[in-house]
Amino acid sequence: MWHKYANFVVNNAAQVSSIENGLRTLTYILPGRFADAELASEAIYTLLSFVGVYHDGLLAKAAKSGLLADKEGRPVDIEVSPFNRYHGKLSHESDLYRLAAHLLSALQFSEKLVEMLVVKKMGEKLRWKVVSLIEIAKVVLRLNLLQLSGQRMVTGSVVPERLVDPAGLGTAKKPTAEADMLSVTTTSSGSMPWKGERSGLKFKSVRDILAKTEGNATLSGYVTSEAREAERVAPAQSLVRRYNPLGLAGELLFILRPLIYVIGIRKMGKSDWRPWALSLLVELASRQMIRTDLHAGKSSATERTVERDELSRRKWLFLYYLLRSPFFDRFTESRLTRVAEWCNNKPLLSLLGSLIQDYQPLWQNYYFYTAAS
Repeated sequence: MWHKYANFVVNNAAQVSSIENGLRTLTYILPGRFADAELASEAIYTLLSFVGVYHDGLLAKAAKSGLLADKEGRPVDIEVSPFNRYHGKLSHESDLYRLAAHLLSALQFSEKLVEMLVVKKMGEKLRWKVVSLIEIAKVVLRLNLLQLSGQRMVTGSVVPERLVDPAGLGTAKKPTAEADMLSVTTTSSGSMPWKGERSGLKFKSVRDILAKTEGNATLSGYVTSEAREAERVAPAQSLVRRYNPLGLAGELLFILRPLIYVIGIRKMGKSDWRPWALSLLVELASRQMIRTDLHAGKSSATERTVERDELSRRKWLFLYYLLRSPFFDRFTESRLTRVAEWCNNKPLLSLLGSLIQDYQPLWQNYYFYTAAS
């Protein structure tokens, strides 16, 4: 049964992706439409997150096996990103790392839904106990990832990125005897890349080079087009640098920050400024310590893509402080309300105004919507 389902996803990747995107868009506009609409929306979104990761894995395996083709029937050539190379290497070498990464991803996918269910079915008091347990579990898992990676940066997402865009795929065809004979013929005639038996490296044929350059190939032009960035050929674990003591302390602060914030809320209350300010100070200190550590010495001359993307992601997380109480209650809420009311009077912007009004209760009433953890 699962084999048939996997074949269906691979053979109809574009259509399956369109359905996923349509349902995901639906989850953004469901809140506020009927009773418990936000619960239905979050349940659909959580399910789509798990299903999407599973589908991406199926497509990745099919792409690596050469089973995917574009809409013109040509084989899809994939290039693994530095992010996927780094996490793929660690997951391949350590079963414990792979397990911790999957558990952490599962918690990130389902935490909002779990909090909603607890609030609606069991009450406010139990909600903060469950939230605390989830944050403790995430801290433990991230500490394990930090240790197993050799004290390197723990990225926000630890599941592989999508290797191929399903929208550009055609229907995968089963290989036939005629197709196999054609493959052999084209390989012998030099139109297919040649792969070294020992090194595994692929070399393009002269016919392919001339076809792509319309017969105007030059040595310099070909070398330039085929030049690889340093990160593409560097060892996978060198894509993220090992922390020095200062950076390690900063990473520990970043990992512990959500738990510190939750403990502060439980002790002092959500409307108290101290948990909000303490969380902000811890995150600012963490960012400064990590940046100082990564930019110290000559090894920082070439900035790593994975590190740069993760630091950029963490910078954008500061926007969540505008949506957390008490800052939201005192400053942001009134301004957002005015923006929503202004948008409601404009034909093309009315949907935006409606979304702001529908999501305001979620930002105020549920921790994980603004936790950035």
